[in-house]
Amino acid sequence: MATPTLPRPFNARPIYQGLKRALLPRPMVHRMLSAAKRATVRQQIRDRARMAGALPAPAADALNLDETQARVLFEPGQMPDAESTAQRCLAIYEEFRASGAAAALLQRNRSKPFLLSIVAGNEFADHPDLLRFAVNRPLLEAASRYLGTVPVLEGMALWWTPPNATSRSSQAWHVDELAPRQVKVIMNCLEVTEEQGPLHFIGATRSEGLRADIGHRSGRIDDEAIEARVAPREVQRTLGPAGSGVVFDSSRCLHFGSRGNVRDRLVLTFHYLPLDAPTETRYNLQLGTLPEALADLDVLQRMALGFA
Repeated sequence: MATPTLPRPFNARPIYQGLKRALLPRPMVHRMLSAAKRATVRQQIRDRARMAGALPAPAADALNLDETQARVLFEPGQMPDAESTAQRCLAIYEEFRASGAAAALLQRNRSKPFLLSIVAGNEFADHPDLLRFAVNRPLLEAASRYLGTVPVLEGMALWWTPPNATSRSSQAWHVDELAPRQVKVIMNCLEVTEEQGPLHFIGATRSEGLRADIGHRSGRIDDEAIEARVAPREVQRTLGPAGSGVVFDSSRCLHFGSRGNVRDRLVLTFHYLPLDAPTETRYNLQLGTLPEALADLDVLQRMALGFA
C-alpha cells in the first residue's frame, strides 16, 4: 500500500522572490509568509512541535546544537554511515566525470563555476541510501530539538566545485536568508584541505553581534569588515577526511566556502527547515512517493521526508 503524503503548505518561493525585489524588510517577509503557511497546516505544525518536545534529552556524547554556537563539527565515526555515504557520493561523482557531463555542466554555468549540482532535489529519489543518511536519527533528533519541531528535509544537493579563482555570491561572507532558523549539514565526500576551498564559519551569537555592529541586514559582507573585527581563532573551517563535516544553523552563522580551490571539492549538503519556513531552497526536495527501500523508516524519519 502506498505511503500517504502529509499536507505541505504552498510553495512560497515565487512570492518570496517578488517580495525581495520589492525591498520589503526581510523580517516582515518572513513573518508574513510563515503565518500564511501555518494557516494551511496548523494541526500538523502542532503535532510536529509536540513530537519534538517529547524527545529525550541528549546524552552527553550526542550530537547537540546549542544556542550560543549553533554548530557541531563531526568526524566520520561520529555520524552513522557517514563513510559509506561519502563513498557512494564519490562513486556518483566519478561516474559523472567519466560520462563527460562535467564539461557540459561547466559550459552551462560559466558565470558561476562553483557549487554545481550533480544530483539535486527530487533526483535523490533514485538514491534512497543518501536519503536514509540524511534522516538518520542522531541528526534528525538534534535538528528537532534545536528547531523545536520535527522539521522537513527541505532541500538536498551533491555539490561539485572545480578549481576556480572567483570570490562572489556564496563565496563571500553571508547568512542563508530562507528562514530565521534552519539546520544545514555539509559533509565532505572527498578529503578537504585548504586546497579545496573549505567552508569557513563563525558561531551564531558571535555572528549576530558582528552583523549588528556592521549594520548587516542582507546580502554579502566584505572580508575586510570581518577581518577588522574577528580574531583568526574565531573562524572555523570544515577540514577533514571524507565523511567529516558540520551541522550548523546557516541562517545565524556567518559563513562562506568553495573559494580559491586548486583541487576539486565535493560535498553532500542538505537543509532541515520548519514546515512553516518562509520559503524553499532552489533545490527543493518534495517526493511524490516514499521509495520502497525506505519502507522501514520510523515515524520521525517519515515525517522529515513528508510522509505519514
